[in-house]
Amino acid sequence: MTIGDALRKERENLDLTQKEMVEGTSISVSHYSKIENDIQDIKAKDLFELLDARKIDVNNFRKKIIDKKTE
Repeated sequence: MTIGDALRKERENLDLTQKEMVEGTSISVSHYSKIENDIQDIKAKDLFELLDARKIDVNNFRKKIIDKKTE
């Protein structure tokens, strides 16, 4: 699973639009959309900011990405 895929799943689980997902962060909706679609990468500081803003546990998020790579 890519970071973009994982972010999309988290956003959908939270029942948020892309605009709502990035509210209160320095990430634009356009950039976020490209991240979800694996067109652009996300900087670590932006990822942490986003996860923190949405109260998403960093360790659980990381596990989802790593677990899917080993399958």
